[in-house]
Amino acid sequence: MVTQPIQWQLLLLLAEQAQTPGQLLRQIPLHHHGRCWLGLLQLQRHQLVMFHMKQWRWSLTAAGETLRPILSAIQTCSQIQEGGNTDDT
Repeated sequence: MVTQPIQWQLLLLLAEQAQTPGQLLRQIPLHHHGRCWLGLLQLQRHQLVMFHMKQWRWSLTAAGETLRPILSAIQTCSQIQEGGNTDDT
């Protein structure tokens, strides 16, 4: 289902909060914008994310919400790597 790094990056961003397309693009490197849209469409096809037309925002679906423990673990590992502290792992 989730096979590409850009898909994980999008899921991590959407786990923080629902986001407009513009908000997502500002957080993705320019050379990955094409992959971003493809990744969103693939995640939508797997029913992990959805686009709300009225709010003009992408968000996790109920199925996407089930990935929260995994996404939280990834975020924790990323924060540890950025901080250089590995004592908590």
